[in-house]
Order: sequence, then structure tokens, then C-alpha cells
Amino acid sequence: MNTTTPPRLERDILQDAAAALAEHDRLHSATRALDARIEALCAEYGVATRRWGYAPLHLRRAVEARGLLS
Repeated sequence: MNTTTPPRLERDILQDAAAALAEHDRLHSATRALDARIEALCAEYGVATRRWGYAPLHLRRAVEARGLLS
């Protein structure tokens, strides 16, 4: 018994691709916005602690060290 599925139509593939690309663009925009927010928090934390040059990794370590990241 042969149960192979027929190949999808070009239009169906392009519609699927359009949905995937739209989701990718949405997530990419959200990621850029979060990156900007984290950069601003790094600068603010640097001023508050009088330590300059905080990077997101440093801020993450400070948050983790205080048990604030779940």
C-alpha cells in the first residue's frame, strides 16, 4: 500500500512561506526592541553602581547572582 502524500502546490508553499516570514519579521523586531531595552538597563545599572561598560552578559550575571532570574 502506497500512502505518499502528493507534492504541495506552489501557491500553498508560498502562502506558508509568507506566514513564516511574517512571523520571523515580528520576532526580529521584538528582539531588537528588547536588545535596546537591555542596553539602556545596562547603562542605568552602570550609573547606579558607578561601574562603567556593563554589557548584557554582566547584567545577566548580576541578576542571576541575586536569584532574580527564574
